[in-house]
Amino acid sequence: MHPKEDFRSEATPEFLAFLEEEIHQEPRPMTRAPIRGGIQIAFWGLRIYIVIMLIMVAIGFAHGML
Repeated sequence: MHPKEDFRSEATPEFLAFLEEEIHQEPRPMTRAPIRGGIQIAFWGLRIYIVIMLIMVAIGFAHGML
């Protein structure tokens, strides 16, 4: 078994070198992942469900005002 590491100890030279390298890098541009197949169908189903629910709420609200 390995002895427990003391996490309150000083930073190691390896970590400081890693940190120095990471600080000076430019962030990578974020791109959207393509949505394919069943997931795209599920998203369209959710959109249709939301529209139907909004219509039902509007109908219920209209009937409640009469």
